[in-house]
Amino acid sequence: MLPLLDAQVRLLLLNHVAVRLAEATPTDLHAAGIENEQFARLRQLSALDLNRLAAMRDLTIGVTFDAVGLNAGLRAVALVNEAKALEAYFIRNGASWKMMSALFKIRRKVTLKRRRDCGAWRPSGRLHLPAYPVRERIFRAWLAIEDPNPRVRYYRLHQAFPQLSIAVLEAVAHEFEADQ
Repeated sequence: MLPLLDAQVRLLLLNHVAVRLAEATPTDLHAAGIENEQFARLRQLSALDLNRLAAMRDLTIGVTFDAVGLNAGLRAVALVNEAKALEAYFIRNGASWKMMSALFKIRRKVTLKRRRDCGAWRPSGRLHLPAYPVRERIFRAWLAIEDPNPRVRYYRLHQAFPQLSIAVLEAVAHEFEADQ
């Protein structure tokens, strides 16, 4: 258990517990370590009395975490951060708004705004594709990437050809896939 020492946090938690316990069953109270008599007295306290109780260091108020739930939450946060970083990478490296919509579910206007915000200007009009031998190398590299996730595939392809925009790499991949 991690003890809480800040009086304001303790007061907030005591108030929260008092409100939550009003809906609790006797079993819930017992599981929380509160006897029925304590609960009755806690409910009768005024805001000033709750403040005094929170300031008392004799009362240990602490927090425990569910390890399984915490691990799941940490993994979820890591995945969200990874997705946001990948999204920013694609924006900075010239992914088309159609690709951003398909891979990240981002609308066209949002893509264009984020592109402006980070200074990732893209010329309008038709893309200038590299020479045919380079396009063949790009497509061979595309086929060599075995990850089924298209985000990862385009990221790795761009790592192999960083001088080209992701939109150009996407166009090359689509060109050769259409021929097959």
